[in-house]
Amino acid sequence: MSQETSLAPTVADSFLEALAEAGVDYLFTVLGSDHPSIIEAYVRRQNDPARQYPKMILFQHEFVAMSAADGYARISHKPACVIAHVDVGTAALGQGLHNASSGRAPVVIFAGVAPSTLHGEAPGSRSEHVQWYQDIRDQAALVAPYSRFSAEIKSPHNVGSVVHRAVLMATTGSPGPVYLTATREILATPVPELQPRPKPVPSCHLGSLSSEAVEFLANALLDAKAPLVVTGYLGRNHHAVQELITLADTIPGLRVFDSELREVCFPATHTACVTRGTGAAPAVQSADVILVLDADVPWIPRRVRPSPTAEIYHIDLDPRKERMNLFDIGASATYHADTSAALTQLNAYISGSPRLASLQSSPTWTSRGEELRKSHADGRARIDARAAALLKTPSAPCSVDFLCSRIRALVPSDSIFVTDSVTNQVAMTEQLQLTRPGSHLTKGGSGLGWAGGASIGVKLATTRYDLSDRPNTQANKSSTSPFLCSITGDGSFVFSVPTAVYWASHRYGCAFLTVILNNGGWNATRQCLADVHPTGAAAGLTNRDLGISLVEDGPNYGEIAKAAANGNLWTKRVVSAGDLDEALREGIRVVAEDNISAVLDVIIG
Repeated sequence: MSQETSLAPTVADSFLEALAEAGVDYLFTVLGSDHPSIIEAYVRRQNDPARQYPKMILFQHEFVAMSAADGYARISHKPACVIAHVDVGTAALGQGLHNASSGRAPVVIFAGVAPSTLHGEAPGSRSEHVQWYQDIRDQAALVAPYSRFSAEIKSPHNVGSVVHRAVLMATTGSPGPVYLTATREILATPVPELQPRPKPVPSCHLGSLSSEAVEFLANALLDAKAPLVVTGYLGRNHHAVQELITLADTIPGLRVFDSELREVCFPATHTACVTRGTGAAPAVQSADVILVLDADVPWIPRRVRPSPTAEIYHIDLDPRKERMNLFDIGASATYHADTSAALTQLNAYISGSPRLASLQSSPTWTSRGEELRKSHADGRARIDARAAALLKTPSAPCSVDFLCSRIRALVPSDSIFVTDSVTNQVAMTEQLQLTRPGSHLTKGGSGLGWAGGASIGVKLATTRYDLSDRPNTQANKSSTSPFLCSITGDGSFVFSVPTAVYWASHRYGCAFLTVILNNGGWNATRQCLADVHPTGAAAGLTNRDLGISLVEDGPNYGEIAKAAANGNLWTKRVVSAGDLDEALREGIRVVAEDNISAVLDVIIG
């Protein structure tokens, strides 16, 4: 092969160029035998000052790479790319695919497929015996339940079009992962000189409500005696949060319930806020008008359901829940619309209504507002009392309430929380008292272990961008990024592949504080057992008997993380409440000043 040919751009160059044009900043990568041309193209780009992005971030496990891309994409609203190794690497993405799909993370996954030639007919032809095993019948079927789009790059002539369509499908509508593949031969195929895309990269914008819908919904809220808003992921748009606050300020007595705790959808300090611990169930049961805004599971009917006479209206970017087999909330009307735009329309109509002034001064609305303020204060007092219960017994193990109240008190005010808890999620978020949009993310689905990799992605995003007005992003002009605190259960920590997490955290300078809620095993399994077979034979067994206890033989989580970071990590186990503050302060200091990660393993009583 001539030198001139060897230096010619290839499909791999076009692939990376198309990703760059679409705004992809990072390649979250686990390299394999299908990636030589991508490596070659990447090195060439790094030697070109005008083509420094996307940057490659290497990982030691695909689930961690996928979780990092998920965290980056969700917090920044920018597409991320995961590069995995053929079918085996695709399979190793595991529960990360589930989380990215349910959490609507715009992630482009690329994996090679086995070379299609046997005798060296083209560069990239088969050269290793494993490539026969990797030649499976339908590789894209591995991701089919979760992907929004799948395609194979088959030609050097339309690489940009295929990649840009994949990014379009990942970032618009109900965002989520997409899947692209190519053989080694195609990736190594020469292409003409790289040319910039002559037209803008494809995009698609979600619309707003019709004028008839605005009038109908606004009057329903004005007429309601006990209005309730239920949301789940509205907080992905900060303007939507501000519009929801305006709505709650305008209509005294309107309550707001965040049923999913994925984002900060409404400030915990607002008097309209209700949580599971402060009256969400009675609010759902007593509401006569319920407005559901961007929520997948507004309530669990077996546990709590609206009144049969309640009118339910649903506005969502994914109102049909197209990835779910079963979904029915009994809505009287459902609207496919952008919730930020819809709330802006509703607020404009309500504020201009000739009925508003008389309603706001009416004894009914005045009484509703006073009742709401008292209810919120009483709920806040109960939450505070749960946290304060341990102050008299400092030698006792921490409770989740006490621990998270102290985290809230001690971490910097600009902190971002990345959490992965199951049985303790409600108590944790109630104590964190989250108020700032964008200050909290949790996994979009039920794949435990997300927070470790996601913390790396969030740290990369907040270092590169100012995300105070999501989905709008600006370059971070500061030399610092917000403090990052990851709170995870002990089972979730195990599932996170901590060796891969803390190795990458150290290599790429993504320091964060991890607080492990160590309750000694998988308590979620115990709860599910009690739900289904409350009086069964297994109900009388201890967690130890069931094999789900880690009290006696649980790993030393902090030392695992420290070994993965080659000793460049601080860790401590806290066994009593009286020792917590000192350990927390030191962990925070280490992250903020020494720029290394810290792991605090807190025993929960």
